[in-house]
Parts: sequence; C-alpha cells; structure tokens
Amino acid sequence: MGTQPQQTFREEEEEEMQGHGTTMSGQSMSTSRSVGSPSSRSEQTMATPASDSTFLRLNHLDIHGDDAGSQGTVAKKKKRGQRAVGGDKSGRGLRQFSMKVCEKVESKGRTTYNEVADELVAEFADPINGVSTPDQQQYDEKNIRRRVYDALNVLMAMDIISKDKKEIQWKGLPRTSLSDIEELKSERLGLRNRIEKKAAYLQELEEQYIGLQKLIQRNEQLYSSGNAPNGGVSLPFILVQTRPHATVEVEISEDMQLVHFDFNSTPFELHDDNYVLKAMKFCERSQNDNTTDNSTDGGEGSSIYAQVPTSVSNPPNRPPSSPPLPGILKARVKNEH
Repeated sequence: MGTQPQQTFREEEEEEMQGHGTTMSGQSMSTSRSVGSPSSRSEQTMATPASDSTFLRLNHLDIHGDDAGSQGTVAKKKKRGQRAVGGDKSGRGLRQFSMKVCEKVESKGRTTYNEVADELVAEFADPINGVSTPDQQQYDEKNIRRRVYDALNVLMAMDIISKDKKEIQWKGLPRTSLSDIEELKSERLGLRNRIEKKAAYLQELEEQYIGLQKLIQRNEQLYSSGNAPNGGVSLPFILVQTRPHATVEVEISEDMQLVHFDFNSTPFELHDDNYVLKAMKFCERSQNDNTTDNSTDGGEGSSIYAQVPTSVSNPPNRPPSSPPLPGILKARVKNEH
C-alpha cells in the first residue's frame, strides 16, 4: 500500500512527458534543421521516439536548473562583495578604527577591550538600514570587534597603550620636541666619543700584542743561539723614571699590594711595560701585516695589559693610552708640574 501512490505519481509524470514529447521534439528538430522540405521535417517529427523527447526535455530542464543555480551563486557573491566594499567605504577600515580606539582609550585613561568594542559596535550601527537581518547584524558586530582587537594590538606595538591582564591603559602618543632633539644629539655625540675611545684602546691592544709576539721571537732566537741573558725583567712591570739625583723614598706593604713613593717634590714619570716595548720599537707593524691575528695569545696579552696602569705623563708623539684601571700601584704620589 505504501508503494502504490509512488508508482501512480511516476506513471502520471511519464504520460505528461510523452504527451508533450512530440511537440518539443518537433520544435527541436525545426530549430536545428532550418534547411529542408516540410515533409522531411514532419517525417523527422513522427520518427522521434518518446524516450528521446523525454531526454531532451530533461536535458532542457537541467540546463535551466544549472543557470538558475549559477545565477544564485553569482548573486550571493555580488551581495558579499557589496557588503565588504560598503564596509570599507563607510569608514570602517583599520586606520579609522585605530583613530576611534585611540580617542576612546585616551578619554577613559583606563578601560577594557569589551568596553571599547561595545561602544564602537553601538556607534557604528548602520543608521540607513534601520531594519537589518540578524545575520547581517551579527556579521557587522564580529567585524567591528575583530578590527578593534587588531587596532589595540597595533597601538600596543607602538607603545601608545599598555595592557595588564584585561585592563588597557593609555600611555600617550609619541612626541618630538626641541629638547628631545638636543638630547638625541648629545647622546649621539657621547656614543661617538665612546666609540673613538674604544677604537683607540683596541689599537693600543693590537700594538701591545705585536710587541709581545716580537719579544717572544727575540727571546727564542737568543736562547737558540746560546746567547741567553743572565737576568731579565718579568712582565708585567712598572718603570719609575725621575731625575738622576732625586731622593725617592719607597714604602711597600707586607702583602706587596700597596706601594708608597715620596719623590720630595721632584718630577717623575710612571711607565708600564707597553711603553718600554714601544720605545724598543717592538710594537711597530710590518709593511705586509695588514691583518690582525685574533689568537688566544692576544687575549692573554690584553688581560696582562688591563692589570697594569699606564704612564702618568704622555710624550707628545705617544699614542693615546688605555683608560686607567685599578691595578698594582695604589700609592699616593706627588707630581710636580
């Protein structure tokens, strides 16, 4: 009993299609063959079976169905495109939202994301289309909240706002004044001076490394030739230079960490081992030495040099010395100018 109505519906549909089949097939044949006699056209019409006419009609219906579906798809795409374009033209871009978010956060001082987003959702509600579908309203609200979130991230990256958990705090827009420019110039000058001092100090360390390497080579040659000296001075050392007939009083602590010199108002000079190596012309670069060797020996030489204070008085032709560092000599000395 359940299948009888279904079979009757199919039979009625086939009879209806067969009744219209001759006319449709004749129309299709007449349109497809415009050249020929009326008798040939009528013969072709009578010769067309019902199944072919049914196929033609179904094919015709499928084509119209596809056209209708494609038109609906195109219409939906156009509708979505118009919605997106309309959103941009109405001033809902990221730049406009960033300005609005700036104004909101600045006016409040402290706020939250939900508070800013709720106010902007209410503010950017479309006044023209007062009656809109729930889907349209939900789409607009999500779009606004997403753009508010993006704008807050941009402002946070620019250090205009700060975020502590859910609380957003206004910090301020970056400003450039004359005092800021002068401060930047002063900072730039200070950095340049520091770079120049470090460059001069690096050059002196390189010269010291060259002097130590040449001193090692000279000592190796002396010992290999059998002309080794009976005595010598170990590095590092400090050379005290004064007048030949000066009276100098020297006091050294028991732990050898404190030395006190009293020159009795006689001028004097203090020199380190690097100064002596330069005086012996050991620190001069060779003509074919255009590169600096960065081996571990240079590091050791640098550490030795850092432990030794530099000369008190610098001759006119002497390169700039390294910054004074607390080292071996901790005495109170008198210097006569």
